[in-house]
Amino acid sequence: MLSKKDQAIVDDMIVREHNMKKRQQVIGVIMHKRRLFKQRLVMYAAILTTAGFWIVYRYFARYGNLSIINIIQVNVLLTVILLFFNFYIWQKLVNYNPLQMLIKHYNNRLRVQYAGALLASKRWLQFYYHKREISPMIPQILYYLQAKPEFTSVDQVIAYIDAQNANPHIHQNDLRKFQKFVKQTNEMMLSTADEKGQPASRQMRFIVLDDAPNVWYFGTAPDTPKIEELDRGVAAIHTMPTSEGMTIASNQLRVYRAQYKLDELADYYNAQVPGFMDSLSEEDRQREIIYAIELKSARLDSWTQHEEVTFITD
Repeated sequence: MLSKKDQAIVDDMIVREHNMKKRQQVIGVIMHKRRLFKQRLVMYAAILTTAGFWIVYRYFARYGNLSIINIIQVNVLLTVILLFFNFYIWQKLVNYNPLQMLIKHYNNRLRVQYAGALLASKRWLQFYYHKREISPMIPQILYYLQAKPEFTSVDQVIAYIDAQNANPHIHQNDLRKFQKFVKQTNEMMLSTADEKGQPASRQMRFIVLDDAPNVWYFGTAPDTPKIEELDRGVAAIHTMPTSEGMTIASNQLRVYRAQYKLDELADYYNAQVPGFMDSLSEEDRQREIIYAIELKSARLDSWTQHEEVTFITD
C-alpha cells in the first residue's frame, strides 16, 4: 500500500505519461506530414519535368511511317522512362536548394501550427524525484507498482531498477542507443568558462574513433583564448539538433589534451567532417592541438525519446 505522498507522486507520473503519449501522437503527425510533403514535392517536380520534356519532344518528333499503334507504344515507353529518370533525379536534388528551402519553410509552418500542443507537454519532459531526473524509468516504475504488490514505495522500485540497470547487457543496449545518436551528428556547442567564471560557447566539429563512442576529438589553434579554458578540464556540450530533434547533452565529462596529432586523425576527419583537412594549410595542421572530451554520462533527447546514458569506466 503506497503512502499518500507516494500516491501523489504516482498520480503525477500517470499525468506525465498521458501527456507524453499525446506529445508522441503530435510528433507522429508532424513526421508523417513532413514525409508526405517531401514525397509529393519530388513527385510533382518529376511530373512537371516530364511534361516539359514531352513538349520539347513533341515539337521535334518525327515518326516517319510508323503506325498509330507503334507511335503510341513509343510514346508510352518514352513517358515511363522519362518519369522514372526524373523521379530518380529529383530524389537526389531534393537535398539541395531551392527544394530544401521549400522543405524548411514547410517544416517551420508545421512547428508553428503544432507549437501549442508541443509546448503544453514540454514541462513534463523532465521529472525530478529527490533532485534526480527519473523520466526514463517512469514507465518501469508504474509497471512494477501495478504488477508486483511486494513493492510498497517509489523508493523501493527505483532501487530495484537501479540494480537491474547495473547489468552489463543493459549497458550495451544504452551504448547502442548512444551510438545511434552520435552517428547523426558531428557538430556541438562547447561551453567553457574563463578564470573569472565568464561563460563562453563555441560551435565545434568533432570526430569519434571506432573504439570509444563516448570520447570525442576536436582540434583548435594554439593561440586561441579557449586553450586556457579547455586546459581547466571543465566544460559542457550540447550537439546541434538533427531534423528528428536528436541531441546529446552533458556536463559530466572530462576535457584533456589528446596524444594525437591532426595528421594521425586525417582519415577520420575526411570521413566524418569532409573538407576540414583541405581548409587548413600544412603549417596550420602541424600547429593544431587535439583535445578529447570523455563523456561520463549524457542525456539523449529527440522528439520521442528522453533518457540518460551512463558510461562504465575502468
